[in-house]
Amino acid sequence: MRSPFLLVYLACCLLSLPRSTGQLFRPQARFSDNAAGVTVMARHPEGKMVINGDRDGNLYFRDASTGQVFRKIKAHQSPVNTLSFNSNGQLLISSTFDGEIRIYDFQKDNFVQSIYSPDYAGIRFVLFSIADGFIYFNSNSRLYKTRSDLTQKVDLIRQEDDTLYDAVIAADRSAVIYSKGHSLHVLNTRSDLLRQEFSPGPFPIRYMNFLNDTTLVTWSDDGTLAFWSFRMGQLALNPTSWMKAGLPCRMAFSSDGKFMATGMVGNWARVWSPQERAIFQELFGHQQTVTATCFGKNDHILFTGSNDRSVRVWSREENKTSPPDTNPVPPPLVVDTTPLTVKPPEIDTVHVAQHEQVKAVEVADNNIPKSLGGRQVISAGSIEVNSPTLTISVYDNSFIDGDTLSLYFNGKCILDHYGVVKQKRIIHLQLEPDINNYLILFAENLGLRPPNTAAILVNDGKTDRFFRLSSDMKVCSSLNFTYNKK
Repeated sequence: MRSPFLLVYLACCLLSLPRSTGQLFRPQARFSDNAAGVTVMARHPEGKMVINGDRDGNLYFRDASTGQVFRKIKAHQSPVNTLSFNSNGQLLISSTFDGEIRIYDFQKDNFVQSIYSPDYAGIRFVLFSIADGFIYFNSNSRLYKTRSDLTQKVDLIRQEDDTLYDAVIAADRSAVIYSKGHSLHVLNTRSDLLRQEFSPGPFPIRYMNFLNDTTLVTWSDDGTLAFWSFRMGQLALNPTSWMKAGLPCRMAFSSDGKFMATGMVGNWARVWSPQERAIFQELFGHQQTVTATCFGKNDHILFTGSNDRSVRVWSREENKTSPPDTNPVPPPLVVDTTPLTVKPPEIDTVHVAQHEQVKAVEVADNNIPKSLGGRQVISAGSIEVNSPTLTISVYDNSFIDGDTLSLYFNGKCILDHYGVVKQKRIIHLQLEPDINNYLILFAENLGLRPPNTAAILVNDGKTDRFFRLSSDMKVCSSLNFTYNKK
């Protein structure tokens, strides 16, 4: 049974759809043939197949129209983290976060090269360069380059002072665009020199993709999805458009640019209309978090993959003979307009007064934190509330990668060396009136996938607000609360 709060949320999402939606995506097929949860998807450049990886290191080669598997390969011992192709689609490159890269040759129907080193741990992208002669890949804050046959020495191209989160390569492969923390960098692949670098804002840029050859799309930690013009090897310094789209995740675009598909919001996928900056449709049916999306043979076919080990195929074409679906799209929602009071779950309560101050917090005159334990503090949001008591829920809504954190509220440690898990940890906060009250996430480690992140759900007795805090060994993120007693 769905909660009233979820019904209202889903109804609001439906109400946000553009009026001229056209034909909707409908379920065509479902395959529960993955040995483990799906991690990543990619469409072959010729559109003849869709490939997905799973958490056990397997690769599945699927027909881009039907979704049927015609080849399964054990590629890695760890979860498949990235998939990309060379310019003619003859080679597929896959990688794992712990530092392994393998190249698969479609003509030889086998892996032809591989490299591995724990020094390369932290891989988030691997890209073929100009003429496919070289590949670029990262290892946390380092950018490497080596020959694409993986037979020669790996060269360290750049050692940055922040994490490299994602990268894309231009259509002519003359430039690699990568995000370093909250800044964008354009690297000339002929000289390996930077053409351009600038910072669009204070929040890390997690994911990037090309909408078309001249439009770069970025997604930042604050939920901003921005569109940038890319011409003559240069990015425009201001986005052509932007919108708030929630938690950042990988994006899949239709070839005509009319649709963008995303996951990581729950047991459903979202299809967006980028031109109208709105949700086109939400696709329900998976039993666990949707982790990957990919368009199929054409823009009328969409693939979604989930932690529930299934791949679902959706189609916008008429299909009267489609097989029965045991998880059909839910009927239209009836919205209950009765005012709601959202009650927090009662799990593992921790009270602020039980803990003592551990690390020194430096604050400005208005009680806004500047540093904690020598690390800079950056605000992730400010909230005005009408209640002196707040309830926050701390949890991991993404991958469990061993993050350990401490939380500080108004200078006191309220959660010490806590390993973040899926289950919500509940904390009650008592706010001081007419001053700034602050909550800081202090990273005790970086886990397997830096930086240290946690989902924070803030409830004032009536409304839930969601934030995603991110910290590393140099910077802490914070939330600021103001309680107006009057």
